[in-house]
Formats: sequence, C-alpha cells, structure tokens
Amino acid sequence: MMINLRNLVRRNLPVKILALIAAIIMWGYVMNEENPSVNATYTVPVEIVNAPEGYNVTMDVREVSMKVRAPRALMATAHEYDFKAVIDLSGNTEGDYEAKIKTVIPQGFELLELSDAVVNVSMESLIAHGVPVEIAVSGKPAQGIDVGSVQPVQQYVNVYGPRHLVESIVKAAGRIKLADNTADFTMRVKLTAVDADGNQVTNLSVLPGEMDVTVQLVPGMGKKVVAVKPVVNGILPEGYKLGGVTVEPAQVEISGATRLLSDIKSLETQPVSLAGMTEEGTRDVELVLPEGVTSPNKTVSVGIKINKK
Repeated sequence: MMINLRNLVRRNLPVKILALIAAIIMWGYVMNEENPSVNATYTVPVEIVNAPEGYNVTMDVREVSMKVRAPRALMATAHEYDFKAVIDLSGNTEGDYEAKIKTVIPQGFELLELSDAVVNVSMESLIAHGVPVEIAVSGKPAQGIDVGSVQPVQQYVNVYGPRHLVESIVKAAGRIKLADNTADFTMRVKLTAVDADGNQVTNLSVLPGEMDVTVQLVPGMGKKVVAVKPVVNGILPEGYKLGGVTVEPAQVEISGATRLLSDIKSLETQPVSLAGMTEEGTRDVELVLPEGVTSPNKTVSVGIKINKK
C-alpha cells in the first residue's frame, strides 16, 4: 500500500511541481488583481505617554502625517484613530529635549513615510505663588453716598502654572460695578492673574478663582462755602452804643457728609460779650461747627465798633 502511494506521488513529479508553481503564481495574480495594495496618508496627533507629574509640556510638532500601504480590503476598513504617533517622556525633568516619535499601525499595514521623526519638547515646572488681591470699583453709588471700604474675604491667593508665567504675576484682580447702590452689599467676584505690565494672563489658575467681596457704603462727603454770622450779647455801659459788628473772613469753607451740608446756610460764632466794653476792638472767636462738619478756619476775627451817645 505504502509502495503504491509512493509510486503515485513520484509519477510525473516534475509536471506536478510545475503545476503547483503555476497555481501559486495564478493565485497571487488573481489576489493582486482582486485586492491590490494601495497607499493612503493619515494625519494623527502626537500623543505623550509617561509624562512625569508637576510639569508643563510643550511641543513644536502637534501632529504628523503617516503614509502607509496595505491591501485595498484592509484599507477600506481602516480609520485615522487606528494609527498613533507617541513620544515617551519617562525619566525626563525640566529642560528641552528631542523625543523620537514611535508609530503604532494596524497589522497588515506598512509605514512608507513619516512627516517628522522627532519632536522638540520643552518641560517646565508647575509652581504656585501667592499674590495680593486687588478689587477695582467702577460705576457710582446713589447720590450722596460714597464707597467706604472694599474688603475681599482673603487678602492673598495662589497663582498656579508654568514657572515663567507665574513669576511674572504681581496681583490677582477683580472688578465690582456699582449701580446706584444705597446699602452695604457682598458679591462673588471672579479673579484674574495680572502681570507687572497690567496684562491679564488667562492661561494660569488662580486658587481660588472667585471670592466674596464686601462693599461698605458711607454718607457722601462734600464741601461748600457759607457765610459767617457774628453773635454778640450783653449790654454796653451807660453812655455807649453799638456802632456795628464785622467779621473776617466773612465766608468759610466747610466739609462733611453731603446730607449734613445741604441744610447749612451759614455758621455762627461763639457769642462776644459787650458787657463792660467802652472801646472798639477785635476778638478772635471760635466758630460753632455742627457735629460731623469741619472747617480749615477754626476761629474768625469779630470787630466791635462802639460809639458814645
């Protein structure tokens, strides 16, 4: 039996070998005609793996183009997300590096060309730094009211981000807009990092990014000029009469809450007693100032003119 099988295999062996070769060639030809290899180009982002914590990473190349070849059947089912370009940053610290791009492509595909083989990478430490809070106020409260104080709940906050940016920050700024407010109020204010040139730096984290700010309102302060009225009392001695009373200065400037000043038309002096006076003269007399009202002139000169009957 075995001898017959062996003889069967050996019979016309050269012909059989040629037939097998021809069949393989024909199969390859048919397959190439039915499912030929084609080329395609995919644009994929460069991904970072194994990046150490606490660093800001920037790259000069954000995406690369891959030219690949594969049978048409495989190419028809492929998607861009099947192709990856990665750089491995394990073990790197702060500084500038060249990182080699590693590609990941599906089985059956051949990489023909890669637009970039390396990426220039910069790694910078992420730091936090404390800066003062500054709240600006715009707009106006109601008439006759001024802003007394603006108090954020914290005087300092932390700014977090890449070292070179954080070190340029001098304050965390916020803004409150007044709109005819009549009473104290508290509102939530957003904070933004600001550098020494007054520019807002938005790609940094302010911690906390918002805080409560209390605005205290007080009666508005103002100034006005009013007349001075000299006051005299008492009786001159027998045989003398009052010839006249003058005051210098005749007007003074006063300061105080607007609501107080609105009712003041003039100021009186402390009384000057005429008792026992027989000759004219001047007296330095204090002004009578209402509570909450001040004046640069604490005293005035009152002139008394006396005539004989």
